[in-house]
Amino acid sequence: MIREVFRDAAQIGLSSRSVFMLLGLQLGGTAMELLGLAAILPIFQFVQADGDVARLSREQDWWAQLVELHALFGFGVSLASLLAMTMVSLLFRQAFVYVRLLYQARKRESILAGLRFKGFARYLRSDLSYQESDDSGRIVNDLTTELSRAVENVFGGITLMGYGLLLVVYTATLLVISGIMTLLAVAIFGVAAFAVRRLMYESSAVGSQVTAANQAMSSFLVERLKHPRLIRLAGTEDIEAERMRILTKEQRDRNVQILTLLANLEIIIEPLVIGGALVFVYFSIDWLSLPLEAVGLFLMLIVRLLPVVKEATRVRQGRRGTRAAFEAIVSRLTEMEVAREQEAGEEHFTGVNKVISFSDVCFAYDGGAVGVRTTLALQMVSLELGAGQITALVGPSGAGKSTLVDLVPRLRRPQAGKIEIDGQDIRNFSLQSLRKGVAYAPQSPQIFNVPLAEHIRYGRPKATMEEVRRAAELANAAAFIESMADGYASLAGDGGSRLSGGQRQRLDLARALVSRAPILILDEPTSALDAESELLFRDALERIRRETNITVIVIAHRLSTVTLADKIVVLQNGRVVAEGSHGQLIGAGGWYREAFLSQQSSSLRPMVSG
Repeated sequence: MIREVFRDAAQIGLSSRSVFMLLGLQLGGTAMELLGLAAILPIFQFVQADGDVARLSREQDWWAQLVELHALFGFGVSLASLLAMTMVSLLFRQAFVYVRLLYQARKRESILAGLRFKGFARYLRSDLSYQESDDSGRIVNDLTTELSRAVENVFGGITLMGYGLLLVVYTATLLVISGIMTLLAVAIFGVAAFAVRRLMYESSAVGSQVTAANQAMSSFLVERLKHPRLIRLAGTEDIEAERMRILTKEQRDRNVQILTLLANLEIIIEPLVIGGALVFVYFSIDWLSLPLEAVGLFLMLIVRLLPVVKEATRVRQGRRGTRAAFEAIVSRLTEMEVAREQEAGEEHFTGVNKVISFSDVCFAYDGGAVGVRTTLALQMVSLELGAGQITALVGPSGAGKSTLVDLVPRLRRPQAGKIEIDGQDIRNFSLQSLRKGVAYAPQSPQIFNVPLAEHIRYGRPKATMEEVRRAAELANAAAFIESMADGYASLAGDGGSRLSGGQRQRLDLARALVSRAPILILDEPTSALDAESELLFRDALERIRRETNITVIVIAHRLSTVTLADKIVVLQNGRVVAEGSHGQLIGAGGWYREAFLSQQSSSLRPMVSG
């Protein structure tokens, strides 16, 4: 138990020194409490002896020591002094309790904040395959609800150790008064502990079910809150509400089970201990003929131990119920650390002077080795992307376009082959400098509800207003931004709801451009745009090529967007099947020509009314 508590504390970042501090404060409070309770015995004896201190000192040595202690402070033994001694001891005990509660609260909140930060930071630094392997709802639940329960589990263990120390001290005191009655008291508490053993085992099982229910609820909420428009337009409000009701009921039932077990514990422990105390009073007076003051003190200690035993049992049961949460958090933190991206290189990446080259690159999503029977997303890909040029990657869905661009900033690592920039293997560059050298604009921009200028600055918060305007001009976003009532101070709305699809795309392009990264990756930027917005975006690409030296890589589904590209690379089934300019690929025939003509025909086909 002790070793486990210290190990658990270390795993969440609580030092052994802090554990000892908490235990020391609890032990100090216990000592003061015992001193105050022990002072009741001389009060009874003083009253029974009619204040004859001399006789009491002759009969018992410790009374002589008590008289000497009073003499040190310059006054004699009296009823008032004995009562004051009891009160002072109890006040000191309260001081220890107060300091311990404050220290524990601060440590607990510091550990919670530290673990949340550590968990979030580790998630951000974990590789892409790990982030894609689990849903965000489970991670949100683990870093909020389960984390709180995990920390509660560890501090519950420390509290149990403190109660253990308290029980040892109290038992030693009881032994001084009467060994036989102490054994009887231990037997009473032992029977109580045995009676609730089954409840402890049930708490462990229900605790795991609570963790599972919490994770399911968080996953459901995070997923559904992302897509309110889809739910509304699909008319599935009632279906989703029913799913929510089922998950809520499951979560409620599991929590009620935990509370029911705690209630059962409450009603079992107290009658057992009080009944035992009554048996103790009978035996101590009728059989053992103990002095009345000794019986009174013994009974007070037993009564004082009752809430301690109840609380210790409750904490132990609660700790069993939260053990699954602790294990889930430790497992989550360990997994994220193992999945941490490999830093590797130390060279500083500054830009592309000549070419980005891929040589026999292979990649499999299951991580299988080349040569082993597995599905390769990229198969022996070799190509060159010229510096300062626009290179378009096209091909059918699943051809490997997104996988290929993910390899450039080392979001993924190929199982074979190598990628070089100006002859330097990209693994030689530090991950931080390489990522800073690559700007990315996704197909569906993630727009925050912040002023437009602040969104453009995302990733480079110190960009000047002049740089923000310049990026907006390059992205063909300046005109619509300046036409808005508050200009660059206008709010974008939740998810960019105050902007059209084309405006969101160009605003996000401005964000990517303001970073001044030498490589710009655009992932299907016009697939959801109308013809006018596509023309504006094409014009932005022309300006970028004409006015900057940025190396642009465009993934395109709408081929009309990339006819201006310096090179178009056609991928099919993870292989490069053709490359060249728009005119060269049209002349060569094959997939590109057929796809381009098909798209052109579709765009020109008149609408047929039904």
